[in-house]
Amino acid sequence: MSRDSDKKNNKKKNDKKIGKNNKTGREEIRNINSMNGGTAKSYRQKVLVNQAGKLVDELERARREEQESQIDGIIRQKVIKRKNTRAAYRIVGIVFILIGIACMWWAMGGHYRFLKAAVSIAAMAYGFYIVRASFRSAAYDATYLFGQDRITILQKGGSKIIPYEAVTGYTMIEPDPEMKYYIFKFDRGKESYVVPFAGAKAKCEAVYNIFREKVRTDEKENS
Repeated sequence: MSRDSDKKNNKKKNDKKIGKNNKTGREEIRNINSMNGGTAKSYRQKVLVNQAGKLVDELERARREEQESQIDGIIRQKVIKRKNTRAAYRIVGIVFILIGIACMWWAMGGHYRFLKAAVSIAAMAYGFYIVRASFRSAAYDATYLFGQDRITILQKGGSKIIPYEAVTGYTMIEPDPEMKYYIFKFDRGKESYVVPFAGAKAKCEAVYNIFREKVRTDEKENS
């Protein structure tokens, strides 16, 4: 019981410290914002101020998630999928469907009717595929829980549990060292899961270490 109470007290102290740092950062941002007038320069500075505010919120969320993972041994990472992206896919799909319908009407006359009909059917099929893909659970936000025994994916429509024994491959990618952006990818047969870690190298490396300990791939067995 004493260990649990100590962990809770440490979490409360860390939360207070984070809140104080976050408050200080926001006060500095407001001070910078109040010093500017209505010029174009001040507008650019306001944009930077807004971006800095979002960065403060992101850092606070990352610290809290890291503290929670230290308490229960589960590393949490939320992958956010934008609503605008789903809408764009649906619009593109509808456009392809309309093009296919127009081509079908065009294929009724003239030469090469079968070729025109094939093009129109392909366009409509691709449009339906894009629209359908935009409604899949993978197109919505998902939360990955990397525990010591299994991986749990919380997403729209329910949850999915993947034991480490079912993982067939994994890798950690650093696209650009200047951006401090990391990607962790793991496979289960033909299924692939991509989990981005923005500004959270320590968390990504912790997940990678769990996979190194729990997952047995063909490469490790041969080595």
